[in-house]
Formats: sequence, C-alpha cells, structure tokens
Amino acid sequence: MQTVERVIIKASPTAIWQVLADVERWPTWTPTVLSVEPVTRNGFQVGAKYRVTQPKLRPGVYEVTERIPQEAFTWVQKSAGATMIAEHRLTAFDGSGTEVELAFATRGLLGALAGSMYSKLITEYVKTEAKSLKQHCEMLAAKSA
Repeated sequence: MQTVERVIIKASPTAIWQVLADVERWPTWTPTVLSVEPVTRNGFQVGAKYRVTQPKLRPGVYEVTERIPQEAFTWVQKSAGATMIAEHRLTAFDGSGTEVELAFATRGLLGALAGSMYSKLITEYVKTEAKSLKQHCEMLAAKSA
C-alpha cells in the first residue's frame, strides 16, 4: 500500500525544510502528530530515531534513513513482518514556490495487512499533513515578507 500527496507551497525549499526537519515541533502545525520525542541524541541525521505518537495509532519508533537538506528525508518504522516508510521530498517549482511530495508506504506481510486495515486513516493523515504544512509554511512566509 502506498499513498502519495503533492502540494505546491509558496515558500522556498529552504524555508519548508526548516519546518520539516524540526520534527519535534510537528505537533504545533499538524493535528496528525501528537508528539515526536528523540530516542537518540545525535540530532536530525541519518540513524537518528524518534518516537512518534499519532491519534488513533500506537506510538512507533522511526529511524531517519535518508536526509538531503532542502531536498528530502525518509524515515522508517520496522517491526516483525512490517515496514512503514514515510518520504518527504521538496522540488523548486516555477520560481514561485516548492512542490512537496509526501508519501507513506507499507511493506511486508503484516505491513500489507496494516496498510489494508488503516488505508483510509493513512490517506487522511497524509492529505492533512500536506495541507497543514502548506498553511503553516505560507503563514511563516507571509510574516517574513
């Protein structure tokens, strides 16, 4: 199962990256995340782990597996039989903004089952995160203009 949502945000990749990479503050701008707590103390880099708590879901530990500043990051939650992959990609768009692609995929036997059981909720959360990120970043851009 994979869900992808794309949104154009009237802000630079750098400005959006600052919001996305500050994962511990996500609960301040999206209702899909209740808390993000570091499990490791090495900062936001490949190998860093965070406990993510979301409404209607059990907390999960996500590990950063890809981090390209101002371009992309991926974090992954693994458990027996299931892998959950959340990707965040930024691309400069038309000189006036940034295209943001948010994707969430489930892999493995239990991942496929979880993806099937929670597909509606996952789709709702990815869409809400994209909408919330757009609103938050455009508000910040307007304040700094």
